[in-house]
Amino acid sequence: MKLSRAKAIYYGLGNLMGVGSGLIVQWLMYYYSPPKNAGLTPLAPIVVMGIVFLFGRAIDAVSDPLIGWWSDRTYTRWGRRKPFIVAGCILMALSQTLIWLSPVHTVSLINAVYAAIMLGIFWFGYTAAIAPYLALLPEIAEDDAERIRLTTYQALFLQVSVVITGLIVPLFLLRYLGFFLTSVVLTAIMFFAMTPLVLTIKERITPDKVAKKLGFLEAIKLTLKNRVFVTYLIMIFFLQLAINMMNLVLPYGVTVLGGLQKYYVGYFYIPLLIVSLITLPIYRSISVKWGKKKVFMMSMIGLSVASIVASFIGIIPVNPLIMIIVIGGFVGVFIIPQFMMPNAFIAEISDLDESITGYRREAIYFGVQGLIWKSAAGVAALLSGFVMSKYGYNPGHDLGVRLVYIISSVLLVVAAAILTRYRVDKH
Repeated sequence: MKLSRAKAIYYGLGNLMGVGSGLIVQWLMYYYSPPKNAGLTPLAPIVVMGIVFLFGRAIDAVSDPLIGWWSDRTYTRWGRRKPFIVAGCILMALSQTLIWLSPVHTVSLINAVYAAIMLGIFWFGYTAAIAPYLALLPEIAEDDAERIRLTTYQALFLQVSVVITGLIVPLFLLRYLGFFLTSVVLTAIMFFAMTPLVLTIKERITPDKVAKKLGFLEAIKLTLKNRVFVTYLIMIFFLQLAINMMNLVLPYGVTVLGGLQKYYVGYFYIPLLIVSLITLPIYRSISVKWGKKKVFMMSMIGLSVASIVASFIGIIPVNPLIMIIVIGGFVGVFIIPQFMMPNAFIAEISDLDESITGYRREAIYFGVQGLIWKSAAGVAALLSGFVMSKYGYNPGHDLGVRLVYIISSVLLVVAAAILTRYRVDKH
């Protein structure tokens, strides 16, 4: 049964629940380990912050399959997914605000430990909310066309999230409110996004499809026996490693390579947003005609080119601000499939699993994907921190920042090559 437009919009709106993660992913390392021209007090060594990010993502990664398995075998009058969504949002609300209140106001390992604890709580809460939310997709949308419709709304609101974290945050909120009050605003948006989803979307599941009898290890074993899924996981690891490295290095690209103030990061997102919103309906159409696989590969290659070009900011004789704006627009051409396709792929793979096991186990697939996805994010932070620490991340000594962009570009090409091995695409 097709969802009404209002409910489809409410489902897509749920993608804003993780809006606070954008602030953390893009700005936390910068906040705790700022470059010399940032006007911020250093709170922890950048190499240590790379380890902190890895720890937080490790907690996140381990909790993904656990939450997925737990949600798949839960059956309550409120549903399988909604109790987790509410609990997860509460944990996120607490941690994503407190993380900006460091206990020591100078460089200290105490700050690093504190950030690690807050990150662990945040990412566990994020998983508890987001994985069950994503697992609703295959259940409430039963065919590819309807799933592409819902993932289009997800992509739309993810773009709204990009506007908030990439444009409104650096240009207005951080500039006038600071990091802590900005996190409070993002927390309010999170609850605004969660409420209509929880109150209006009804889960469609019968007790015989709930995997109550599967233990955790048995559920993981069955999931990893799916060879199509394993191929997809390898691809997603390299893809997310690249995307997260690009996100982490963006503030350094703008302030160090470009020599601009941190709020100029917003100028990267203005053209990205405009172009991506224009391409959103186009991608919905060509995804149905060409297939998810071809469109996803095209997106990776385009982003690879953008990352290489970004490594030349400040070298090519072009005004850095103009170059940042152009790169943002170019990224906007290719970014939408990164928001649309992964959820549609997992929905397809979970259908295959049902034909084998007889259960609807969407959450465990999203959970295992999350484990790989977030492990890649942790490795990205560790690798980026190491490369920038060794080769430089300050004006006049910036090779490390450029190398991160180049490594990201290579990883995107590797991910596209691996995706050619994915064989289940119906198109």
